[in-house]
Amino acid sequence: MHSMMSEEKIYSGKKLVAIIFRKDIKVSGLKFFTDSRNPFQIGIHNRPKGLKLKPHFHKLEKPLVIDTIQEILMVQKGKIKVSLFSTSAKMLAQKILKAGDSILLISGGHGVEFLNQSIIFEIKQGPYPGSKVAKRYITK
Repeated sequence: MHSMMSEEKIYSGKKLVAIIFRKDIKVSGLKFFTDSRNPFQIGIHNRPKGLKLKPHFHKLEKPLVIDTIQEILMVQKGKIKVSLFSTSAKMLAQKILKAGDSILLISGGHGVEFLNQSIIFEIKQGPYPGSKVAKRYITK
């Protein structure tokens, strides 16, 4: 059953590897799911009609240093299977994501299998130097 009342976290030992957000996640108001030091700040708003957030800029008090590349996959259509691996390439879990589900890939490795014709919205830190430079493939 994929109905979750909150996020689903996957670990390798004590290291957080991924967080899955199911389309039917229940949030009241605003809830952030990532640590304040995480490169991606993931929050979900459940707000009433008419609420207005004040227009704003984000101030940069000091240069940001990001020492990891994280990735977000949002399934817009279809169904995928995400395989999650530890940094030593040990399989940790395989999770099915359907339309409306999202996953934040934080650490370790991952693979994606398209189980149906699918559309995925992907976000990751850049600049991106290309697969040959940016990826180390896991061999089975």
